[in-house]
Amino acid sequence: MSSKSRPNIVFIMSDDHAVSAVSAYEDWLAELAPTPNLDRIADNGMLMTRTFNTNSICGPSRASILSGNYPDRVGVPGVIRQFEDNDWGNLSNDFVSLPDALKKSGYKTALIGKWHLGLDSPDIPNERGFDFFKGFLGDMMDDYNHHLRGGVNWMRENDTEINPKGHATDLFTQWSVDYINENKNSKNPFFLFLNYNAPHSPIQPPKNWLNLVKNREKKADLNRQKLIAFIEHLDNSIEKVLVSLEKNNLIDNTVIIFTSDNGGALYYSASNKPLNGGKGNMMEGGIRVPCIVKWQSVVKPGIVKEPIMLMDFY
Repeated sequence: MSSKSRPNIVFIMSDDHAVSAVSAYEDWLAELAPTPNLDRIADNGMLMTRTFNTNSICGPSRASILSGNYPDRVGVPGVIRQFEDNDWGNLSNDFVSLPDALKKSGYKTALIGKWHLGLDSPDIPNERGFDFFKGFLGDMMDDYNHHLRGGVNWMRENDTEINPKGHATDLFTQWSVDYINENKNSKNPFFLFLNYNAPHSPIQPPKNWLNLVKNREKKADLNRQKLIAFIEHLDNSIEKVLVSLEKNNLIDNTVIIFTSDNGGALYYSASNKPLNGGKGNMMEGGIRVPCIVKWQSVVKPGIVKEPIMLMDFY
């Protein structure tokens, strides 16, 4: 195959990100901040307006994307956690994962960021198709700057525990930029699955971003200001990934996908208007997600109203 027939793939997934929290969806805006860098992808790509996930919580949604199947059929009916009394599922071993399938076509595969499909062998990313993993095995962080969950450090580089310093969103961004830089001259295309924890709780934007929003959105309460700053910081981080593709002359032959695992969490000041419901329930606010696809000069820009499910990408 030629390199053009095998583009790089950068699949970016945020966490608990409402459709109305992406300003390219102009008809959906629910008093949230602009996301100019996601909008830039949409301006040159397909803005999909009826995209659904198979579940309204993190782990099952990820299982569907990586298996091309409903989550119950691959062992993940609920959230996989380190807590035995609240642990729902175990990723099955009898399916070919998306990264495994891509490797058979000559791809290098990497997962950076949140995994949430198992904490131990054989359910860690390197044993489920990813050549390289740098990120967080667990379901959520109790603090974006200290990265622990229930007092346990689940940060790993491949199978080695690491203790990086900094805000998790910044770390995942820099690690992705590093990966792109390291593979810019690779003979093999790469599949980079970049999974941010943001804007999942706890809502902890960097202080400088929060101060900017406080000065601008003075009528919003503090919880709302925090969420706006959190999403703006995430959008700025995605810009850095896009810039790294541009600087390395990879942007023309890279499929860029942005989406979320489920809708916004209403109990953390998110809004899924005009949809009913949110994270944790199966109303549209819980399972309908933003989705943008760009492949320069190949995918025709425009609005796509046909319904899709995220497992369809497999």
